[in-house]
Amino acid sequence: MNPFRQYFMTLFEWIGLWLKYGLTRLWRAFPIVNTWIASPGISDRQSCQEDSEEWKTNEALRTYRLGDGSKTMVTVQTSTHAFHVDLGRLSECSEYFRALSQSKMRETSESLIHLDHLSSSVFYNLLEFSFYNKFKVPQKELGTHIQVSSYLLTETFLSKCLSVLADGLRPDNCLSYLNLAQEICCAELKMTVLTYMSRNMMELSLLTKCLNDEEKDEIINLRMQGDQYLCSLRKENLTSWNDPETERARHIFILKGSEDSEDWHPVTELPFKADKWCFTTVVLYNYLYIIGGYRQRVKRGWEFKMASFRYNPFTHTWASTAPLIKHRRHFSAVACGGCIYAVGGWYLDSLVTPDSNTALYTAVECYDPWEDTWRFVSSLPLTDFQFTVSLSHDVPLATSHGHCLYVLGSIQRTGEKLLLQYNTRQDSWCELLPTLTRADADLPTLYFLGVTDRLLVIGGNNSENVVTSFCVQSQKWGQVHRAEKVAFAGQGTVAGDKVLMPSIEHNAVARIDLKTLSLTALPPLPVSMRYEAVFYLHF
Repeated sequence: MNPFRQYFMTLFEWIGLWLKYGLTRLWRAFPIVNTWIASPGISDRQSCQEDSEEWKTNEALRTYRLGDGSKTMVTVQTSTHAFHVDLGRLSECSEYFRALSQSKMRETSESLIHLDHLSSSVFYNLLEFSFYNKFKVPQKELGTHIQVSSYLLTETFLSKCLSVLADGLRPDNCLSYLNLAQEICCAELKMTVLTYMSRNMMELSLLTKCLNDEEKDEIINLRMQGDQYLCSLRKENLTSWNDPETERARHIFILKGSEDSEDWHPVTELPFKADKWCFTTVVLYNYLYIIGGYRQRVKRGWEFKMASFRYNPFTHTWASTAPLIKHRRHFSAVACGGCIYAVGGWYLDSLVTPDSNTALYTAVECYDPWEDTWRFVSSLPLTDFQFTVSLSHDVPLATSHGHCLYVLGSIQRTGEKLLLQYNTRQDSWCELLPTLTRADADLPTLYFLGVTDRLLVIGGNNSENVVTSFCVQSQKWGQVHRAEKVAFAGQGTVAGDKVLMPSIEHNAVARIDLKTLSLTALPPLPVSMRYEAVFYLHF
């Protein structure tokens, strides 16, 4: 080849490269195009998207400057590449660089910062996000980017990484990220993982067991952090598919809206297909458990299938759980000490009305949610103690406080009301004296037993309702209050100084103010009130 021709070709190649470099720098510095949040017209960054590795060979793509270029520029040397960066903007994004810019350290005065231990690729992605709001971190590299952003205290970039990670956490990777959080002392990463495990606590029970006690307590507490709503569920349904309300009754409803415009909305459908069912509900760790059975067709007619289900309000999913050992109907289920206790009830084989031959179970069952198993514990100590069989509420009424269960019933000979206490740690029953005599309060009908700072009892007679209480510490009955006669049916709940009970009379959930004993009917449910349970869940 002609040497002069070769010389000119080489010269033109060098000129072309310098022009490309100069135009690229000019384009990047042009204030209309170069804004913090990149617009669709940034062609040099778009071309970089086509070749994501070009920044490694093109110094212009490793230069990050805002405005007219009058800001302080520093060179940041990372593992394999150096970046030329606007220190002011970097200081806004990183507490690490902000502290460095305000110091009189040699790195600042020489405009050269050595971070040789940082991955150049990670730092490049951090700069792309900080200057151009472009996030292109692969899922598998999130751990490294979280580690660097935690080290450099880049709050916004760290939050973005954690937001993406939250959508990608799975049972097979959450523990490794939890270990990383502990290694790098990143509280934000730890909270992200624990929040994921909390939202799926029982579904990840095998992994949850690997946590220490402090972490277990944390994920349990996190399950109580969502918005709390009052919920309603039909505990027992006796209608058939011919009744148009049967299909609507197969839902859990939640009360939403402001106090002036509250309304009930369906949030999930029951996880079985049947027209007749009988369940008792209990909330444990913000999971709803429904325990009982439903009618299903068999070869020779119908039978009741024992079944239990667990509902997670965070994920709106149902899971089957172990059924009871005994076939129970209208029993009480109480959460206490991380377990569920099934007390009383009678044999569930059909939904016929009980008669004088119907006997209550004395056997008490305990459910371990971590093992998904039921076992028997000490039975109810029934001698001359009796429970009146009722279709209006679970029998016997039961509640829990601390590590003890409390059961309310009547003494057969005298009609006195007596509380039984079950100590879950000692597996033993005892009577709480004194009794509540008929002279103290005429309570042939019992509606509710709950806990505030003491045990709360609501019942009634033919003319009025009666509200009283029992202090476990002093073992004394409180003052007896009389209120307007209202017939309640179903399973209620207590919240602060309010009791919420299903009221057939009002065809609605009734809110009772314990201070004034005034009653307010909540908006009517989409279905008629028959035998409902009301409870609170966090969503």
